[in-house]
Amino acid sequence: MNENTKTGIFWGAAAVMMGIGAMLAWPTKTTNELDSVIGQPLFGEFKDPLAAQSLRIVTYDAEQAKLKPFEVRKDGETGLWTIPSRSGYPADAVDQMTDAANALVDLKILDIQTENAEDHDDLGVLEPKLEDLEGGEDGVGRLVTFKDSSQKTLASLIVGFPVKDEEGKIYVRKPGEDPVYVVKLDDSPLTTKFQDWIEEDLLQLSSIEIKQVQIKDYTASLNATINGLTVQWDRNFEATASVDGSDWSIDQLLVYDANNPQAEPTPAEIPDDASANKETLDEMKNALDDLRIVDVVRKPEGMSASLKADESLVSNNEARQSLLDRGFFPVGDEIISAYGETTVTLDDGVQYVLRFGDVTGMTEEQEDASEDDEEGSDEEASGTGVNRYLLVTTRVKDDFFPAPELDEVPKDLDDLDALMKQRLEASMPAEPTASEQPDDEATPEQAETAEAESSPSDESESMEAEDESADNEDADEPSADEDSAESTPSEEASTEEASDEASDAGGDDAQADAPEQQTVEGEAEGQGSGGGMQADDESTADDAPEEEASEENTEGDQETASQEDAASDEASDDTSEAAPETSDEGDDQISYEDMTEEEKLELLEAEQEKITKANQRKLDERKEKVDAAARRVRELNERFADWYYVIPESTYRELRISRDDLFATETDDADAPGLPGGMQLPSGPSFGMPPTPQTP
Repeated sequence: MNENTKTGIFWGAAAVMMGIGAMLAWPTKTTNELDSVIGQPLFGEFKDPLAAQSLRIVTYDAEQAKLKPFEVRKDGETGLWTIPSRSGYPADAVDQMTDAANALVDLKILDIQTENAEDHDDLGVLEPKLEDLEGGEDGVGRLVTFKDSSQKTLASLIVGFPVKDEEGKIYVRKPGEDPVYVVKLDDSPLTTKFQDWIEEDLLQLSSIEIKQVQIKDYTASLNATINGLTVQWDRNFEATASVDGSDWSIDQLLVYDANNPQAEPTPAEIPDDASANKETLDEMKNALDDLRIVDVVRKPEGMSASLKADESLVSNNEARQSLLDRGFFPVGDEIISAYGETTVTLDDGVQYVLRFGDVTGMTEEQEDASEDDEEGSDEEASGTGVNRYLLVTTRVKDDFFPAPELDEVPKDLDDLDALMKQRLEASMPAEPTASEQPDDEATPEQAETAEAESSPSDESESMEAEDESADNEDADEPSADEDSAESTPSEEASTEEASDEASDAGGDDAQADAPEQQTVEGEAEGQGSGGGMQADDESTADDAPEEEASEENTEGDQETASQEDAASDEASDDTSEAAPETSDEGDDQISYEDMTEEEKLELLEAEQEKITKANQRKLDERKEKVDAAARRVRELNERFADWYYVIPESTYRELRISRDDLFATETDDADAPGLPGGMQLPSGPSFGMPPTPQTP
C-alpha cells in the first residue's frame, strides 16, 4: 500500500467521523419522560390570569450588547397600573395584561425538542443575562415573567425562535432548565411596545368639542451673550379661528413687525372674500382628536402643573435646566417654547395649551420598526427620523362664562307698580302697522277685475245649480218645515244675539260696505247655493235624533258643570284672601289696581321670592358649568403635570399651520366640481323650440 492510498483512506475516515459528529451535534428530540409531559400544561398552577399583578419582559440588544427591560405593574395601594421601565408612566393595562397572562395560562407542551444545553443558541432560547453572555449572540430569547401581588412568580418563560414550517409553534424553555419545548403560542400580547400599554387618547377630547383654535407662530432660542444666556424670541403672527359645525372662520389675525418682533402686534386686514382653509384646519382638528405619543420623559419635581415660571421654578436649577434642554424657556411668569404654541378651546370652556419644543431622536421602537421593511413604511414609525417634545397644560377660559343677566328685585310698592305696568305693556298685542291694515273697501279696478274673472261657464253652472236647488226644495219642503219646527229656543236666541252683535259692530262702516258685500255674497250663492241647501236639508233630517240625544247630554253636562263651578267658587273664596292673583292676563292691571295696600304688600313679597329664586337658578347654572370645567382642568393637569411628551414630527406638522395656509387659495376654489374656466357646454339641437330670448 503506497503513501497515496494511505492518505486517501485517512481523509475518508476523517470525513465520515465529521459527518457523524455533525449528526450527533444537531438538536435531537429526547424520549425521556415523553409520555408524561406531552399534552400537559407548562405551568400547571397558573390558572387565573387576573392573579398576575406584574409583567416583566427582558430582551437583548445584540448590537449594543445590552439588556432592554420592560415592566408593567399594578400599585397595591392605589390600584393603578404603571410602567416602571418608563419612570412610572400610567398604563392602560387591564385588558392588555389579561391578554398577555392568558397567553401562558393552560399553555400545553406539544413536544420536547432537546435536553441538550448546547442547542439553546440554535433554538433562540439563551437566557438574557449579561453575566452569561459574551456579546454578539443571536440566539438570545425573550424572558417573560408574571408575578402576583406578593411578588411570587406565577410563570417564567424564555421565548425563542419559531418552529420552521409550522405556523404558530415556538421553541420555549423555563429559565434554569435545559429541556426545550415546542408549544403553540400567540406571543403578540407579550409586546414591549410602549404605545400598546398606554392610553392612546392623550388629550381625551373629541373633534366635535373644539370651538376655537388660537395659533401663536414664533420661534425661540437660547443665545450666549456677554451678559449670560438670553432668549431670542422672534414672533411672526397670532391667528384665531372658530368652527361652527363644519364651517371655519378666521376671527382675528395679528401680525408682528419683522424688524421689531417685541413690539405689540397690529391687526392684519382680512379681505371680505377671503375664506378659511377648511381642509387644513380640519386636518389640524382631527390631529388633535387623534394625538398619539411615542415616548415620555418625567419632569423634575417642583414643576407646577400650570407651568408658571414662578419663583420656585426659577430657583430650581434642575427643573430650569430640564426645560432649557428640551426647548422650553422661562420668560417673565410664562413658559415659551422653541417652536410656538397652539391653544384649543372646547365647548365646555376648557382650554388646552400645547407648547412645541426641540426635536429629539427616534425611540427604540421606531428604530426597530425602521429596520423592518414592512413596519418601516409606517409613517408614524419612520416619519422624518425625528420626534419633538411637547408640553400640555389646561386651564379654564375666563370669558367663556359671562355673568348672567339678573332680573331686578322690587324693593317697595313703587317698584312693584313699575313691574306690573311693565308686564301689562309686554302682554298687550302690538298695534298693526299701516301695511298690515285690512282693505275694507275694494277699489273700482279690483271690482272690475273680479267681474272680468267670472267666466260664462261659471254662469251656466250657476244656472244649473239654481234649477237643481229649486227641484230639491220642492221635494224636501216638508222636511225643511220639520227642521225649522225642531229648532231649539237656545239656537234662535244665539242667532239673534249674533245678528245683534254683527249689526252693532258694523256701524257706519258696515252700511258703507253693504253693497259690495251683497255683491260678493250674491255671486257665491249663485254658484253653490242649490247644492248647499240640499246637503243641509238631508243632514238635518238624518241628524234629528242625534240632536235630541245631544240636547239631553248637554243638559246633563250643564248640571255637572254647574256643580263643579259651585265647588270651584267655594275653593276660590277660601284662597282669594291669601293669594289675590287672577288667572286672566287681561284683568291683571284691573285686579292689581283694585288691590288693597295689604294685598299689594303680600304680592310684593311673593314677587321678591319668585325673582330671587329665578336669579339664584341662573347663578347656580353658571357655577355648575364653571365647576365642571375647573374639575376637568384639574384632572387633566394632574395627568399632564409630570411629563414631557414626545410626538412624531409628522403629527407636529399637522398641528402647526403657516400664515399662508390659513386661507383658501384660488387653486383650492378651482378644484371645486364644475367646468374649467372659460369652457361652455356645446350647443345641441333646438328640437323646434324657439331660441331663448336674451336679457338686454
